[in-house]
Amino acid sequence: MNNPVVLSKGCYVGSKVKEHNIGYITTSETIFPENLTSDWHCHENPHFSHILSGGSQEIREKKAEQQRAGTGLYYYPGVIHQNVHYRPGTRIFNLEIEESFFKRYNLAIPPESLMYEGNAVINAGGLIRLLKEHYYNDCCSSISLEQLCINLIDSNPAIERHYPEWTRQIITVLNDLWDEPLSLADLAAHVNIHPVTLSKYFSRYFSCTLGEYLRRIKIERALVLVRSKKYSLTEIAYMCGFTDQAHFTRTFQQVTAMLPKEYKKL
Repeated sequence: MNNPVVLSKGCYVGSKVKEHNIGYITTSETIFPENLTSDWHCHENPHFSHILSGGSQEIREKKAEQQRAGTGLYYYPGVIHQNVHYRPGTRIFNLEIEESFFKRYNLAIPPESLMYEGNAVINAGGLIRLLKEHYYNDCCSSISLEQLCINLIDSNPAIERHYPEWTRQIITVLNDLWDEPLSLADLAAHVNIHPVTLSKYFSRYFSCTLGEYLRRIKIERALVLVRSKKYSLTEIAYMCGFTDQAHFTRTFQQVTAMLPKEYKKL
């Protein structure tokens, strides 16, 4: 890993086919040749990606992961990684936010830990809404992208060191038991706190209700299945714990601002 490449604003692995620059925010779509191997690199600015099709194997700190279509990713500035074995037809949506944006709105840059938390709901936490606005691209998109970036950061908050331990535990529990019937008392028992404590403070730490967080987890899983194009929407609805396709479609649109069939066509 000699002299990794630092990707400055607007620079990415792959070729850009569409890009919009709005203030401190850059959105783009990139495409990649099959079997490309990137240089070891890192990003100068906080960077989110959503894999629209294809994917690659990503290597970080001696750990390799397969990145599939439908996956949402976060890259903390300066963290070095490499991508290998790009699949045919790989397309990726990118969102880059300069440090000045965070200073302007007094926001904390999402922590490095968000890169490694397999339970992060980055897509359902707002990235898909930004993806939609990127393609819509009208005279109102500028203000929408700023608002949606703030919401994305707020929907994927850092679990601060001074937060109680149960805030870390509850996310693991929700991701492990997302497809099981759960009561407030059940969840509280899993993290050894009183149900009233969980009820009172969950929204304060995560900016949503328990039910909303569970819906995001289900939609996060559904996105990968939709992009795989192996299953019908009805099959995906049942696989992700919805009562029927109508329930799935309604929740998908509520969370992402898109219909499943619209997302599938991108």
